[in-house]
Amino acid sequence: MKRIERWRTEHLTPDWPHFERYDYDYCKIQIDPWNRLIEREPPIWLGRQMIHGLLDIHDSWTLASGPEVKYLKLWLKWPYLTTSQVVMAGESRASWYGGVFRPVADLGWATERGFPPQFGPALLKRLQGWDWQECLDEVEVKRADLPASWLNKRPYSSLLSEGGRSVTLVEVGRVWLGKERVRT
Repeated sequence: MKRIERWRTEHLTPDWPHFERYDYDYCKIQIDPWNRLIEREPPIWLGRQMIHGLLDIHDSWTLASGPEVKYLKLWLKWPYLTTSQVVMAGESRASWYGGVFRPVADLGWATERGFPPQFGPALLKRLQGWDWQECLDEVEVKRADLPASWLNKRPYSSLLSEGGRSVTLVEVGRVWLGKERVRT
């Protein structure tokens, strides 16, 4: 718990020099031992505390940001919580970050699942004060490297990229893109 609090406190302020130089900043969950050589998922009770930390960091970054920030969202991933992060971008990077994930509502064949019950009532209540967009968390695979039997057991999509290249994306989970709802 002390490590989570230290990580949270250290990231309440964006890295403005990094933002000014690269036009983006982000904060991932970086808490030992969960991010050592092999990424592991923490027990859910600890994962909840990490999510609360990300929510606090997003709130703080929202208060600190000005008009130069065009994109500021929390990427909340499930079941791989340790890959969740707060992402902030300026003009040159905002559209790229906005297109990283495919929204479930736009796909027609996928259905929204909502947050997992493992988040627990207190966290779910806090998440209700935010605007969320549920998206697919996908990884690109080389279809030729995988047996068809493996691929057919998983949700996947085959698409043509903008360059005309065939791309196969395998769903590994869900990601919710969120920002705190504006209070009136």
